[in-house]
Amino acid sequence: MGKKLDFFKTFVKDRDVASVIPTSPRCVKKVCLNIDFSKDFTLVEYGPGNGVFTEHLIENMTEGSRLILIEANKDFADQLKAAINDPRVTIHNALAGDVESILDQEDVGNIDYVLSGIPFSFLKNDRKIIVLNATKKILKKDGLFLAYQTSGHLKKPVMEVFGNFETDFEPLNIPPYFIYKVYNKAS
Repeated sequence: MGKKLDFFKTFVKDRDVASVIPTSPRCVKKVCLNIDFSKDFTLVEYGPGNGVFTEHLIENMTEGSRLILIEANKDFADQLKAAINDPRVTIHNALAGDVESILDQEDVGNIDYVLSGIPFSFLKNDRKIIVLNATKKILKKDGLFLAYQTSGHLKKPVMEVFGNFETDFEPLNIPPYFIYKVYNKAS
């Protein structure tokens, strides 16, 4: 219950936090069906919040996998740093659009997955495009961008940058989420 209360307090203080409560375990599992946990991978998570997806990823990823967390909210970033002691995980208090400058140069263009919980609906269109272009640049060819959002507002900018998407819907979450699956088809 403490995690949910901390999440709610941060929601009240930070206009850029998308939801009053963390994502449901059902939604986490549904989004993560798109990740092949049997293989080593490098995944960048934007907006991990208090770590609901992060916990699931850490529990299921291989020993050779890496998880890079990008959290703009300092309170959440500090909580994650205090809670996670895993050599496979690095945590950065930064904006998603700055991901390219955060990653090691050899990782740019070689990321297998980008998972995003940031509320794109709160971003101005030019900022959405900056984040999506940065995401496209860091993903390897056929890498996946996975986002969970409260509406279908991400369709147009995703088409503009990536040219493709699939959506699913998870109604049993507060709020209900659209789940985007986007391939990086660029070479």
